[in-house]
Amino acid sequence: MRRFLTVLLLGLLILTIGSIGIYHSYENKVGSVGPVFLQPIERQGNVTDMMMVTMYTPTSSLVEASCNGNGVVEVYDIITGKLVSRENIYGHLTYQFVLPREGDYLVLNNGTGKLTCAFRFIKNYPTKDVQNAIYGLGTVFALLLALVIWRWRK
Repeated sequence: MRRFLTVLLLGLLILTIGSIGIYHSYENKVGSVGPVFLQPIERQGNVTDMMMVTMYTPTSSLVEASCNGNGVVEVYDIITGKLVSRENIYGHLTYQFVLPREGDYLVLNNGTGKLTCAFRFIKNYPTKDVQNAIYGLGTVFALLLALVIWRWRK
């Protein structure tokens, strides 16, 4: 039993080191969007005129936004339609938010003034689904490896 626990712990250690290596390979590959000019949404009767920007991220990302002007910056997930971030801007504001998954996001100004914004992707992270898959498969592999080594030693 002692050997089994030793091998199991060794397998989990190898899994942890491998996972850190995978994350490190892409976490600092950053990009940016902008600077972009965001006009406010104009509504006249049944007609809505809106200036919007889309941005794409291949994974979950920490984003730093820097905006000048007066307005309300809203970021929506295009696939789910959920609001990801909403910030009121008066003058200049630099803030951070997280894009929770890979995909396209819609950025618009839902205020009354004009805005200029730049978005910089600071750090990339694996999405929750990817983390669950890596940890689940790694754990199964480590357990199977521990079982094989334990049986081989007997």
